[in-house]
Amino acid sequence: MTKVAAAIFGLIAFLALREFLQHQYRTVMTSATTDRVAKCLTMLGSTTREQDGFTYIVGSVRNNCEQKFGSVTVVFKVDPPSGSTGYRSDAIVYAYSRDVQPHETRQFKTMFQISKNATYRFDSIKAF
Repeated sequence: MTKVAAAIFGLIAFLALREFLQHQYRTVMTSATTDRVAKCLTMLGSTTREQDGFTYIVGSVRNNCEQKFGSVTVVFKVDPPSGSTGYRSDAIVYAYSRDVQPHETRQFKTMFQISKNATYRFDSIKAF
């Protein structure tokens, strides 16, 4: 009788563990695939600033959630110079921030310079 009881207990434990793992998997996948970046991170504004003879896009990002983001990338598209025929698409310029804490406002500056007379537009914020 003890072998039968042990087998039944083992089966119940296996089914409980299986249910727990499925629940955890669904929770993690839902959290990872939900667009929490759009809900949490807001760009407060951007402009250009000259530094050492080069022009950069600068601005600030705000984390409106209770979650920390280890890496935040702000993406801008820079329009081709007017009248140019050699450019086929917009240039993409990135600004990075690390360890953005809950409810923190963080300044950013693009990694590469842009032309002084360039026009640009905000494209997206990516984070994890």
